[in-house]
Amino acid sequence: MKRRLFNMSALAAATAAAAAGLGRPTAPRAQGAAFPPLVSLVVPFAPGGGADQLAREFANAAAPLLPGTTFVVDNKPGANGVIANRHVARQKPDGATFLLGTSSTHALGPLIHRGDVDPVADFAPATLLAETATAWAVLATSPWKTLQEAIAAARQKPVTYGTFGAGSSAHLYGLVLAGATGAKLEHVPYKGSAQAITDLLAGHVDSVFLTTSALDAMTKLGRIRLLAVSGERRTQLLPDVPTFKEQGVPQLEFNGWFGLFGPKGTPAPLLDRLAGVAKTLGENQSFRSRLVAQGYDWVGSTPDALARELARTTEIYTRIVATTPAGELSR
Repeated sequence: MKRRLFNMSALAAATAAAAAGLGRPTAPRAQGAAFPPLVSLVVPFAPGGGADQLAREFANAAAPLLPGTTFVVDNKPGANGVIANRHVARQKPDGATFLLGTSSTHALGPLIHRGDVDPVADFAPATLLAETATAWAVLATSPWKTLQEAIAAARQKPVTYGTFGAGSSAHLYGLVLAGATGAKLEHVPYKGSAQAITDLLAGHVDSVFLTTSALDAMTKLGRIRLLAVSGERRTQLLPDVPTFKEQGVPQLEFNGWFGLFGPKGTPAPLLDRLAGVAKTLGENQSFRSRLVAQGYDWVGSTPDALARELARTTEIYTRIVATTPAGELSR
C-alpha cells in the first residue's frame, strides 16, 4: 500500500511540474509546420465507443484544414489504455502518430495500474479536444426527484449504482459522492453503458452514473431522470440539469476529457498547428453543435492548457485513489 501511494504522489508531482512551466516554452502557432501525408490517430478503445466516435469526427473535420494530410483512426483497446499508451510512446516523434488520451486512460489508469509508460514524461500534449459530463440518474418513476432526496434516502439504506466498469471514472464519481455526503452507495459494474441502462430500466439497480451522452436518449423519452451532472458548469447537451456543485456537492466539479498527445519530442510547431486546427473547428458552429448533440463540449485548447488539465485531473484522482480502500476500484 505504501508503495502505491508513493507512486501516485510522484506521478502527481511530475504532472504538476510539467504544467507549471518546467517543460517546453509556449511557441507561436506555426501554420507552415508540415505533417506527414498519413497521420495515425490511436484510440485506446474498440470501434463504436465514445472516444472512437470523437476521434473519427476530428479526423474527418481536420482533413480540409490540413491539405495533403490524412488522419487514420487506429484502435488499440485493452488494459484501460496501457496498450495504446505504450504503442504511441514508442513511435518516432515526427508527427506521424498521436494518441487520443482520456482522463480515464491517461490520468486515472496510471494511478491504479502503474505501467512502464509515464503519462507526462513520455508524451507531448497537443490539445484538449473536448469535455464530457457524467450524471447520476434514476428512473423517471423514482420517488427521488432531487439530488438531496436521493442522498437522504441513501443515508438510511444502501442505494446501488451501475457504471460502465470497475475502476472507471464513473465508479470514481460514486465513491466521491458517497464520501462527501455520507450516502451508502453500492457499486454495480457493467461492461458498458447500454447494459447499465437496461438494468436500470428493468429495476435491477437503483441508479446509474454514466456520461450524459449515454443517458440523453432515455432522458428525452421521459424514461430516466437526471439528478445532477458533474463539472463546474451545466452541460450544453442538458442545460436544464443542475450540477452537483449547484446543489451543495462541490467535490464533483470535474469532468471527463479527451485530448491529443504526441510521443515525447514531437516538434512544438506541429503541436501548435494541431492545436490551431482544434481551435478553428471550435469556431465552426455547425461542428460544435454536432458534437454537443453527441454529448461533447468542445474545447480546442493550447498544448499548455492540456498539460494543466492533466495535472489538475491527476491531482484530483490521486487524492481520491489514496483515500480509497485497497481493491475498491477493482470491483
